[in-house]
Amino acid sequence: MPLKELHREIDRKWDRHLAETRRLLRIPSVSMTGEGIEETAAAVSEMVAKLGVEPRLFRGAKKSHPLVTGYLDVGAEKTGILYGMYDVQPVGDPELWDHPPFGATVVRRRPYGEVLVNRGAYNSKGALAGMLLAVETMLDKGEMPLNMHFVIEGEEECGGPSLPRYIMKNKGRLSKADVAFGFDYSEDSKGVPVISLGLKGVVYFDLVAEGNPDTGGPMNGEVHSGEASWVHNPAWRLVQALSTLVDGDQRPAVDGLWDDVREPDRDDRELIREVAPRFDPKAHLADLGVAKFKGEGTKEELITKYLFEPSINVDGVLSGYTGPGTKTVLPDRAMAKVDIRTVPDMTIEGTREKVMAHLRRRGFTDIRMRTYEDYPWSKVSPREPISVACVEAMRYHGKEPEVWPMMAGSAPFYLFDQVLGVPWGGVGLGYGAKAHSPNEFAVVKGMRDFEKSVITVMHMFAASSGGRRD
Repeated sequence: MPLKELHREIDRKWDRHLAETRRLLRIPSVSMTGEGIEETAAAVSEMVAKLGVEPRLFRGAKKSHPLVTGYLDVGAEKTGILYGMYDVQPVGDPELWDHPPFGATVVRRRPYGEVLVNRGAYNSKGALAGMLLAVETMLDKGEMPLNMHFVIEGEEECGGPSLPRYIMKNKGRLSKADVAFGFDYSEDSKGVPVISLGLKGVVYFDLVAEGNPDTGGPMNGEVHSGEASWVHNPAWRLVQALSTLVDGDQRPAVDGLWDDVREPDRDDRELIREVAPRFDPKAHLADLGVAKFKGEGTKEELITKYLFEPSINVDGVLSGYTGPGTKTVLPDRAMAKVDIRTVPDMTIEGTREKVMAHLRRRGFTDIRMRTYEDYPWSKVSPREPISVACVEAMRYHGKEPEVWPMMAGSAPFYLFDQVLGVPWGGVGLGYGAKAHSPNEFAVVKGMRDFEKSVITVMHMFAASSGGRRD
């Protein structure tokens, strides 16, 4: 059956598909709090069951959010892994939303036409529904070109343990797959699809300073700030420690951190040369609400720094009194949340160790680190069949994509290329914005086009010669 017929089938079924997507989006699924997680896992399981797949729930720990898994065997020559996520970020202040955060409200908004407003509409629950409905459409027409492992997590936003533990437990059979798919709405605001061949890793940790016998400071709760003339303040201790992690331009200054940073290779530099002419620094800054970059350079230099240099970021600092008015206290504790974006060939443990060794050398032996589940970087070649299929699929839809060698964001795709040895990829039509922010939305027409593009990518990959490149 021609691809166009499958795409027409999406058009014929679109009203039902949109209704099913809205039904899923209306169920809260906030991984940070657990709100609606179990109900959403059940709803996703029902959607998977409609594909003729027996859904199974896997929990990496006793209180983990369930991973929805299953296997579809259509007797195809090639097998894929379909990754998705059903959890979302917290709503934040509901007063900042123009529509109910879980109302799945469709409204008209210039210049997009109809948009669907909901937490998770763009990141990435809407895309999850679209992926499953695209597979359903192919199955209904007897045109599903791949066997498929379904791996759908509810902990992506909080870096939970279920996905990595499931992958390790099932490494033998999952490593036999030819490809792993991770689809999202990939068009930018100008309608240009962006294909990423890599993701930075993220090392997230808390640095904590407390009053103690060695450095001083309150040890039994906060004290009056009048004592500051002769009592150490843990907040100053933490700020002084943080200031050593970067230089005056806020580039990483941790001892030895740059030793593991791999230079971009020939493919990387070629892709940067190709995307640089279309990159608009002023427009990017305007989108961010930022006046200027930290450093200057050509477009190629800026992009190279963005993609292939690590960064150290303070996400937040908490200490003492932060309420309205005044309260003069000397706190007994200070904590900073820090993330380091890692690039090839940096490691999680190596990065943590270098930070702590750096602090110890400067006398900050009292600063302790609290760690979380972290993501290593991941990367695939532009010559992988899935990379080629993504480009060909976008061209089939009349779009010339931008192919980026890396992106600054992070996702658990290292489990595919580094743990399983399975190349990954995926690109989808469609545009959305305001991820993690009030009034998150996706363009309705793009959501329909997204389902069509999922079908196209899967068929393009299935038709590629040679399967996966080992």
